[in-house]
Amino acid sequence: MYRTILLAAALQHWDRYSAHALAAREVAGAMAIGATHHLHVLSVYDYNFKAPASGLPTETVAKLREDDLRRTNNLMEQKVEDYIAPLKAVGLEVTTFLRAGDPRSVIVQIADELKTDALVIGSHSKRNFLDIALGGTARYISQHVSCPVIFVSPAKQT
Repeated sequence: MYRTILLAAALQHWDRYSAHALAAREVAGAMAIGATHHLHVLSVYDYNFKAPASGLPTETVAKLREDDLRRTNNLMEQKVEDYIAPLKAVGLEVTTFLRAGDPRSVIVQIADELKTDALVIGSHSKRNFLDIALGGTARYISQHVSCPVIFVSPAKQT
């Protein structure tokens, strides 16, 4: 039985959650209900501030960056809260982690810090032949994390 389950979900670039993120949430939720009624959810996002090219004072640029980061964090916090609402609705205790950075390294780091027993992640990609069956990030994680990884794809529509 898995006691520490981590769900890693890419939420940043979706106005609506991807079918992969929804399917992964469903699987991770079912696993947690059958185990500890607790689930850890991680979303990693990119943050690249583009400073205006107008010769503004350094303090102004720093303030703009701080404001932009705060807006991005608030947006991502809301996306995560909306994403986990159905998990909480079925009685799961959910601990969330929101990090800016490279998903590959952050997911491995958080999984190791939590001593994760199982990692659930959506698997999809359209980049190259090796990534068709298993996305590049998912493939990397499977090679570097020290726990079983459950890759989830949405059911095919018939």
